[in-house]
Amino acid sequence: MTKNIQNNLAILLALIVGLSFVYFNYMLAPLNARYKDNLSKLQTVESKLAETKHKAMELPKLQLGMKNLENEVADLEQLLPREKEIPGLLRTVTKTAQKYQLKISNITPGNITAQTNYNEIPFQMTIQGTYHSLAYFLNEIGQESRILSVKNINFTGSTPTKENNNTITVTCTLIAYTFKG
Repeated sequence: MTKNIQNNLAILLALIVGLSFVYFNYMLAPLNARYKDNLSKLQTVESKLAETKHKAMELPKLQLGMKNLENEVADLEQLLPREKEIPGLLRTVTKTAQKYQLKISNITPGNITAQTNYNEIPFQMTIQGTYHSLAYFLNEIGQESRILSVKNINFTGSTPTKENNNTITVTCTLIAYTFKG
């Protein structure tokens, strides 16, 4: 080979190496960087998609749990209502007393006592009737759907007459509760 051909081959080789360097550094390297960036973004989106699908699969279970909790809250609000509902309470007490032939001669509301999570609404009551009727009455009041309690029960005995069959007079405090929240 002649020197001229060797020079031409060296120039051609240098030109190929130079063009390859330019191609890899200025054309292929940015494409490779964008590819890696897009691949990273794709993996992030796929992981978020998988997480979202997992959460979506749990949604019916969470909705069922939420419905159960709402039902439980509704049941608890019957036991411990948010409102005083005094007229309904008085109707219940009066009807229960009539059911057991008791005479309520006095119902006096007292001052509301605030507790940590609830309020106590006291009512001073005077009830006349028989001992067993009073026991049935107190039992039914204790079984009401609303939480009620009877405290400070004082018994006074009496002799029944033809006009008045009552054998006992009771003074007590009926306490109704309301939710504070």
